[in-house]
Amino acid sequence: MNDLDQLRQQIDKIDDQIVALLGQRFRLSLEVGTLKRKLNVTTYQAEREATILKRVVEQGSTLGLDRLLLQALFLQIFAVSRRDQE
Repeated sequence: MNDLDQLRQQIDKIDDQIVALLGQRFRLSLEVGTLKRKLNVTTYQAEREATILKRVVEQGSTLGLDRLLLQALFLQIFAVSRRDQE
């Protein structure tokens, strides 16, 4: 196996981990939605989303990740989570 194949194999493993973590996140989000309905709390929590977005962008900046990428990624995650919670 050459260097390129090894690097791609490592990327594939990381991609698998990302997908697994997203699955965990969305399952937890469904539980949150169930609790929100029981507690009569609105699905959209702008302050919570802003707090998460700020945290992940700050964390990402320490790793050299693009702020716009993280914002777009997490805004999409939030949108799907809200949709699934309704």
